[in-house]
Amino acid sequence: MPEQHPTSPVRTAVRRLRAPLVAVAAASALVTLAACSAPGSGSDSGSAANATPTAVNTAVADTPATLTLFSAAGLQTYEQGLADAFMAKYPKIKVKLRVEADNNYNTVLPRLLASDSTPDLVQPYDLLGGVKDNLLTNLDAYDKAYGWSSKVPASALAPGRVSNGAVGGGSLYQAGGSAGPLVGVFYNKELAAKVGMKTVPASIADLEAVMARAKESGITPIVASNQDGLIGHLYNLLLGDYMGAEKLSDIVYHQPGATLDTPEAVKATETLQKWIKAGYFASDVNAINQEASYGQFTGGKGLFFFQGSWITQTIDKNFKGKYGVFPMPPATEDGAYACMTSNTLAFSIAARSKNKDAAALFLNFLTTPEAAKVAVKNGYAALTSGTAAPAKPSLSGTLTEQIQAGYAAIAADNGFDSWLQNAAPAVNTKLTQQLQLLVSGKVEPAAMVKSLQSTYADALKSS
Repeated sequence: MPEQHPTSPVRTAVRRLRAPLVAVAAASALVTLAACSAPGSGSDSGSAANATPTAVNTAVADTPATLTLFSAAGLQTYEQGLADAFMAKYPKIKVKLRVEADNNYNTVLPRLLASDSTPDLVQPYDLLGGVKDNLLTNLDAYDKAYGWSSKVPASALAPGRVSNGAVGGGSLYQAGGSAGPLVGVFYNKELAAKVGMKTVPASIADLEAVMARAKESGITPIVASNQDGLIGHLYNLLLGDYMGAEKLSDIVYHQPGATLDTPEAVKATETLQKWIKAGYFASDVNAINQEASYGQFTGGKGLFFFQGSWITQTIDKNFKGKYGVFPMPPATEDGAYACMTSNTLAFSIAARSKNKDAAALFLNFLTTPEAAKVAVKNGYAALTSGTAAPAKPSLSGTLTEQIQAGYAAIAADNGFDSWLQNAAPAVNTKLTQQLQLLVSGKVEPAAMVKSLQSTYADALKSS
């Protein structure tokens, strides 16, 4: 089954639960909660349908309340863990899960948000639609009160911001901590030793040098599957490197004027083409699917595997201890890290919630070490306040430590972005097609970029 890219709780539920080895990265010291207004003057005392509260109250920990969290079934264990940890810290506030089958979540959620029995906390699948229909709470006042923007990397909060019908900037509608997969460079330890890779490559050039040595030694440098277009993981990493995380995200978030048709995107595509022509992939990569690629990597058939940390549970079954991971190196040694991720610690508050202040306290809890521990236990990399800074990316240490260090390095460069496929369903389909054509030598980089941009522009016109 082709692996999904993250766009909604339902589409990511299975993948989120498949990433067992991660760790907590650092951002800042835990901020002590302080009341910003007198008790009783916050949003809870106003209209339940107030989508833009201005007077908020952070001194609600000792005020009894019950919150309802709407969860997709695939996330139930994780979100129950968050609820339990929150209630242990704030026993006066109860959190009850309302669970919906994964395949029904996206259909049921909009109706629930518009009803009188709305949940308080949700992970919305359609942020723009929720904001347009006044179903979600504008969190700017809470952001100011709790200081979330100083605790969480801007690139991790960007997917929760909406302005003028586009995601990525403006007011905040989805917030919390930062937890998600690390999409990076998995490597076979034995083969890495054979080709003399003693340190984490510091640039694309360094990575290419290692792959060239592997090829010369008769080792396939890159294991991949492209029957399902999953060379797209590598391609997205290259786009982030050469374009920069923000410009790539602007396309995915439909920011006005955003375009893929740039020299940087062409350079990223040329780099991938160069690796194809150099024989760094198996010759039949277009015929290989995801499951087969897992078997090839764990069977020692290649040095590198560009994948997300969700794969660790699957490949650990017969490959544990034999592989490691580091973040995709920057385009240049002094460049910035960039990586696709999805913030699994981000939630929204329903506009019709009658417990907005208590719900905001829950969002603030997600920036704490206690919430990060729950994320780690459930298989995510987590960035939050109050934790020790991890070491820099290294070939030493446990897999957990390597994922921790990689995730933290990307956060330090504010380098979180998204998958180009998420820009529109048509782009997803076109990209798989174009990647297969690139592998077979039937499209040139500039033409591929123009084709993708044309598909993107047409999708925007019809949306």
